[in-house]
Amino acid sequence: MLTGYLIAEQASGEDRLDPLSDLIPAVIRRLPTFEMADPAQVPMVTGVLMAAAMGMDTVAWRDRFGQIPPEEALVHSFVLWLLADLFDSLTGRPGVIDRMMRETFDSLATERS
Repeated sequence: MLTGYLIAEQASGEDRLDPLSDLIPAVIRRLPTFEMADPAQVPMVTGVLMAAAMGMDTVAWRDRFGQIPPEEALVHSFVLWLLADLFDSLTGRPGVIDRMMRETFDSLATERS
């Protein structure tokens, strides 16, 4: 979802991020900065990012490959953090993704009540 949002937000700007040549490589290149990121998980995480960039349901795409091992789940969390950081940097509004996610989850909780 965050990848799609990043792409959509940039769609109107002149310096739009291209998901294949800018966004995905930028995120994948930063993964080694996390000591606990298992390099063996990078191909699957890259596939999930590619699926997101193509507008696919990433959960359905990933589920085709079976259960997610803990090592992969950890790398997905690093990717999420990197995407949020990238979006905050591009907008110049630190914490904007955090606020947006809180509002989304709060509204979902309210709907269920």
